[in-house]
Amino acid sequence: MAHTQHTPTLASLEEAVTVLFCLIDDAYALLNPDGRSHESLKRLSDSEVLTLALFQQLRGVESERSFLRDAQRFFSHLFPGVAGMHPSSLHRRLRKLRRFLEPLRRFVLPELVGDPETLVVDSTLLGVLHPRQVKQSAAGFEGAAWVKWGSFAVYGVKLHLICSTNRIPISYELTGANIADVLLVRELLVGAGLDEASVARRLLGDLAYCSGALGEELAKRGILLATEKADRRPPIRQQVEVCFAALKRVFGMDGTLAKTLTGLATRIAAKVAAYTYGCYVNRILGRPQGRIKELWA
Repeated sequence: MAHTQHTPTLASLEEAVTVLFCLIDDAYALLNPDGRSHESLKRLSDSEVLTLALFQQLRGVESERSFLRDAQRFFSHLFPGVAGMHPSSLHRRLRKLRRFLEPLRRFVLPELVGDPETLVVDSTLLGVLHPRQVKQSAAGFEGAAWVKWGSFAVYGVKLHLICSTNRIPISYELTGANIADVLLVRELLVGAGLDEASVARRLLGDLAYCSGALGEELAKRGILLATEKADRRPPIRQQVEVCFAALKRVFGMDGTLAKTLTGLATRIAAKVAAYTYGCYVNRILGRPQGRIKELWA
């Protein structure tokens, strides 16, 4: 990737993009060693498409059209293939590659979280349609459901997540908004790959995860389930809320332009992967891990 003279801010961003591409390219080569056989026939390599997908989320741009316009104007020397590229072409390529988003994210997790002794579990609601849109749509939004939230009713999905104490998502699942939190704990732990771990762990959660049967089951696996009321939770318990806040505020997780459940799942996967890689790139560059927006926006 060639570099040109720019302002210090843009130069720092170009360095971050270059690091991001190198990380993804190395990981993708291991995850899909046969994926490069037809690279010469494509305007953008698979690694470039995946890098652009995460770069779009790190920039906080939800529209592919707006992002490509931005990329063509400022970053075409890094990604020559974006010149004249139609948004639908990028969308189709990413749709074919979406299965690699989570494996790519998990590739860097060991460097960020190691083998954590304390985990935090929680969920957050993501509205997908305004109530007025639900009434106007005969089919609604596949996979979404109504749920009461305080004095409001929300039509959407629920993001269940386990994170480390340094706010890195380890495992997550999407369900309808009316699915009980406690039902997802086992699946989240399996997704986190902690079943055979020998280290003793604590799993912190609110009262939505209070279950004697679940507590006994986890205890047999060396995991202590600790649940507290919101006003009694330890400060470390708030790290998952900070993680959710960043995903919503910086990455617009609760305001996607997805029209289908598959599209929503793809965007969520890209946002969580972008958040994880944003933290990792910051660490590599010697920056504060959580200050993502200051570098990429």
